[in-house]
Amino acid sequence: MGHFHPLLVHLPIGMLAALAVLELAAFLPRFKNAAASAGFILALAAPLAVVTAVCGWLLSLAGGYDVQLLAWHKWLGTATAAGSVLAAMFFWRGEFLAYRVSLFATAGVLMAAGHLGGSLTHGSDYLTQYAPAPVKKLLGIASTKKTSTPVSLAELRRQPVFAGVIVPLLENKCVRCHGAEKSKAGLRLDSFAALQAGSDDGLMLKPGNAAQSPLVQRLLLPADSDDHMPPAGKPQLTAGEIALLKWWVNAGMPETNTLDSLAPPPEVLAVLPAR
Repeated sequence: MGHFHPLLVHLPIGMLAALAVLELAAFLPRFKNAAASAGFILALAAPLAVVTAVCGWLLSLAGGYDVQLLAWHKWLGTATAAGSVLAAMFFWRGEFLAYRVSLFATAGVLMAAGHLGGSLTHGSDYLTQYAPAPVKKLLGIASTKKTSTPVSLAELRRQPVFAGVIVPLLENKCVRCHGAEKSKAGLRLDSFAALQAGSDDGLMLKPGNAAQSPLVQRLLLPADSDDHMPPAGKPQLTAGEIALLKWWVNAGMPETNTLDSLAPPPEVLAVLPAR
């Protein structure tokens, strides 16, 4: 039931935001009847907000999110649902001043709750990640864009295989859902220690045995399987990237060994130029 939260959440958000705008417009003589459907909108938005909040609490039980962000999002989401119910009660009792105060306060809480929800889902920098450099400078945000310097195959082969090949692969395809801010199923793939620690279900990679490593097994499942990783709609690992990961796991998951010292087979070397 918790998975209905991201499906439902946009409905009360849109309704409450629209109602707040309509009530503001109604202060202008030209649009004095803008909020004529307020009762109908509230009749839909208030119960939807409550159901959405309940689903959100259920979804939070799955874990895998930043604890502090999640706590704030949960309570602000609950406050939004409570505020919408309160606004509806005031409206139906004819206490329109109290109704408008409740509505506008709820809209403010809603903005904060929505922002934290976006941060949980897309990362705390989701609003500024792709902002132009002048905008980031104006906001005092350091640029997090990583510049990629072309590396020759000979140089790549002298680098530690984990830092030079495996880390970029995981950062590109896996860390968004399995990193510091969001770690689904308790699995983090943003460091060597995290890879060794595994997930809530135990070890995901078994050094020397890629075939029996749950993470590799999930990568190889049919795309329409519920257990396939990455999930549908997310960037998928290519056959070459999976081959690299399997080779590294079968090699014992070395952290500091270079490619040359591990003597990768021709099929792995053939994938490296594309990296």
